[in-house]
Amino acid sequence: MDSIIQQAIRLRKQEKFSESRALLEPLLDSEHFAAQANLHIAWSFDNEGRESDAVPHYKSALLGTLSETERFDTLFGLACTYRSLGDYRQALEYFDQTISEFPEADEVRPFYAMCLYNLGRHKEAVSLLLDLLVATTNSDAIKEYQRAILLYSKDLDRTW
Repeated sequence: MDSIIQQAIRLRKQEKFSESRALLEPLLDSEHFAAQANLHIAWSFDNEGRESDAVPHYKSALLGTLSETERFDTLFGLACTYRSLGDYRQALEYFDQTISEFPEADEVRPFYAMCLYNLGRHKEAVSLLLDLLVATTNSDAIKEYQRAILLYSKDLDRTW
């Protein structure tokens, strides 16, 4: 069964989405592989630009047994999919859950910031991005101004 999933992943990466899903669909009845199959079917729909078709598969994947990496991928994928569909409140719930369960996953934060922006929470979005920039930059020039950037990121409207 793992080889079927690997083959489906290869097909998805080759943009053979229907073929990938066709391999995975029989696994939806397998107690052991249904969650993984749903995750990869969801990704296939997302990659194909059919985000609304991906949502039920992400949700079904979350009901099953997933590895830690697969759970992260499912939560993050569902959050991003909801955001891309314009369902920002639902997206925010899944971004919050992803960050809660995987606080070290910096790749979530830019997408979370975009969701905050979409919800009109612009200051939080910019603050989050500034904090992320300082925490992850390799730029010596930015590091030189780290203290000031972090000070401003806490209160973007503050003046002296």
